[in-house]
Amino acid sequence: MKRILAILVVGVFACIGTHAAQQPLPADSIRVYYHVGYRTLDMSYRENRAELDRLAAVLQDALAKGKLEKVVIRSYASPIGTNKANERLTVARAEVLKDSIRKYADLPESQIELRSEGIAWPMLHEMVAASQMPARDEVLRIIEETPVFVFNAAGKIVDGRKKQLMDLEGGVPYKYMEREFFPDMQSSIGVAVYYRAEEEPEPEVTETAADTVPAPEPVPQDTVPAATPVEPAPAAEVLPAKEEAGFRPLIAVKTNLLYWATLMPDFKGYTFVPNLELEWFFADRWSLAGAGNYAKWGYGDDKFFGISAWSLEPRWWLDDSGNYRWLYIGAYGEAGDYDVQNDRIDSYGNTGKQWSVGLSAGVAIPFSRHWGAEVGLRAGYRRSTVNAYSYEAPDYFRDSRTHDNHWGVTGIKVSIYYRFGKGSSK
Repeated sequence: MKRILAILVVGVFACIGTHAAQQPLPADSIRVYYHVGYRTLDMSYRENRAELDRLAAVLQDALAKGKLEKVVIRSYASPIGTNKANERLTVARAEVLKDSIRKYADLPESQIELRSEGIAWPMLHEMVAASQMPARDEVLRIIEETPVFVFNAAGKIVDGRKKQLMDLEGGVPYKYMEREFFPDMQSSIGVAVYYRAEEEPEPEVTETAADTVPAPEPVPQDTVPAATPVEPAPAAEVLPAKEEAGFRPLIAVKTNLLYWATLMPDFKGYTFVPNLELEWFFADRWSLAGAGNYAKWGYGDDKFFGISAWSLEPRWWLDDSGNYRWLYIGAYGEAGDYDVQNDRIDSYGNTGKQWSVGLSAGVAIPFSRHWGAEVGLRAGYRRSTVNAYSYEAPDYFRDSRTHDNHWGVTGIKVSIYYRFGKGSSK
């Protein structure tokens, strides 16, 4: 190992305005600033260009003399938001800063090392200790003694450092830190420049508090009790179909057995979904079906499934006898929303709204005058918003928003129906 002769610290901040409780910096250090929420480095903003020019001069001199060994960029975050979201933003800003350093100082990429350190709890501890903020001693005790996350016996997050800080004295101390300290923590970046010094052995280096930020602990999904399995209903007795003179259906009540059996239109099993469909027969060959389904509960192994959907579907029947049997074709429109947490998605959960339109076809198979089965298929276009989110006690945070556009099969059914009507067979 080689001796460290100089360390330059670059503090990069996501917020503008008041910058209280700033960390002390060495004389040969620089500071650049980012606009709120942006990862791009604006050279015209504040003193960014002059500061980078000064850093470039130091690096170019070290390169010319062959003394530069490497540059380490360490990125940090404040407790605002999730670890995942802050990690993405700080890493992105560090990449932008790396590119700027290489452009200004013609520094080989192999000599730059990026490290994301997570939430800078030690930095916050130093800021609080040096302040006269409300509940200062209690805040220090929570930071020192409370783990980042506290789990129960089932592995569910029930408490944690951030939650206790937010709950302390009605949130007054947390709001103070959010206003005074967090802007200086948010996405701050430390740049350490290491020089070569072959002639002397390197002494043991003591890291500063900002360099020893603990890595964020993994966040397990909430443990949700498994839903009680539903016993399947006894199979309806199949009676031979027969011609029925004088009976005319008016209303049919149906339920899709596939949804009760957990199978969704993506042909994957989740949990059972209560559903109901009503169909109105209003002309010799025409009918109008309206359907809805709703579920919102947990099921096995920490999974959660929530969905609601409502649809209308006019149908035209090929049989002109007025009995509304056998083949039909139709058109449908559907809208709804969903919230899914399971092992088939990359994030903690996905939620959003969806709508679809398309064509339908099916067959109604009579068992008797009132009872029968219906098998149907829907195909068309579906558009969904997908909000991927994560959970850190006590809050949920949206990580990204995309859209899913799908052409293909959008619905399947195997239903049992009961028809109400007038007249009787002779």
